[in-house]
Amino acid sequence: CDHILADPVETTCSHLFCRTCILKCLKVMGSYCPACRYPCFPTDLVSPVKSFLNILNSLAVRCPVKECDEEVLLGKYCHHLSSHKEVKRKEIYTHVNKGGRARQHLLSLTRRAQKHRLRELKLQVKTFAEKEEGGDIKAVCLTLFLLALRARNEHR
Repeated sequence: CDHILADPVETTCSHLFCRTCILKCLKVMGSYCPACRYPCFPTDLVSPVKSFLNILNSLAVRCPVKECDEEVLLGKYCHHLSSHKEVKRKEIYTHVNKGGRARQHLLSLTRRAQKHRLRELKLQVKTFAEKEEGGDIKAVCLTLFLLALRARNEHR
C-alpha cells in the first residue's frame, strides 16, 4: 500500500508488508510474494525483529483531529487517539516526514539509485573499518551480517 506499515509481518523471503495488505494480496494473486514472486503462505508470515518494530514505532505522526494537530510517536498513537471521543477510525494520521521524501526499499530502486545508496553505505563502513578495525572492511561486513542473522534468530 506504500503507507507506514500497520501490523507489519515479514515473509520467508524477508519482505515486509502490512498484515491485512499481504493477506488480501495472497488471496487475490495466489501464494507468492508480491515483491519477488517467491512462494509465500499466510502461515509463513512472522513478526519482524524487535529492533525494526522499535524504529517503526518511533516514527512521528500528526494527529488529524481538528484543533489537535499534535505530533505523536506511532507506537503511542492509539493511546493518544483514545483521548478523542469523536474519532472512529484509528488508522488516520499524517506521517511527519522530517527527512524529505520517504526512502524506498533498496531492491525496488533502479540499478543507478541502488549504486548511489550503496556508495553512501560503503563509505560509512570504510570509515568505521579504518577507525575501529585497522581497515579490515571484510571483517566489518561479516560482523554486520552475523549480527543481523543473530538478531533475527534471537527474535524467533
